[in-house]
Amino acid sequence: MQTRSQLVRQPDDPIVGQFYDGPIIAMPILTPPFSAPASFGRRRFALARWTRSKTWVAVMLVSFSASALCAPTGQAPFFDGVLHAHSPHGVYTEIRFEPHRLVAQVHGLHTCVLRAHLIHGDPHVSRYAIEPPQGGRFCDELVDGEIVIRPHTASDVMAEFKSPRMRWSGEFHRYLPGH
Repeated sequence: MQTRSQLVRQPDDPIVGQFYDGPIIAMPILTPPFSAPASFGRRRFALARWTRSKTWVAVMLVSFSASALCAPTGQAPFFDGVLHAHSPHGVYTEIRFEPHRLVAQVHGLHTCVLRAHLIHGDPHVSRYAIEPPQGGRFCDELVDGEIVIRPHTASDVMAEFKSPRMRWSGEFHRYLPGH
């Protein structure tokens, strides 16, 4: 049997590695796996600065885009439909909802504009008191009346225009003005 001191690598030995008599300890690797040129560090930091600024620009663009998508569009929701009384003939009407009020534009032979303010609102029914109209016989008949809105879906509502002198109702659908 050979001792450790006898196991010294000879140039023609097939044994890989070298043995010695001292204690066996783990030695840290002091050299990097490759040696980089001295200018590499400066380039690496320049690249990091360049990517960091591009990353911030991308983050800012995404946040601005997200806030633009979530922000109100600036246009109030528009609904259009036909009001009917007790006959098949109806009156084409557009309704624009604003915060705590609505504006109804009546078209055709009965052209006029009705403005109303919210007096009661919940998810099932909203009631608006009609303000004094701006002309038009149809709108004059609705003085001291109210408009009752019953939503069916986010894009469909039932509207009822009623006063002591008349009662009209109709189905209204959401649309984008100018389309």
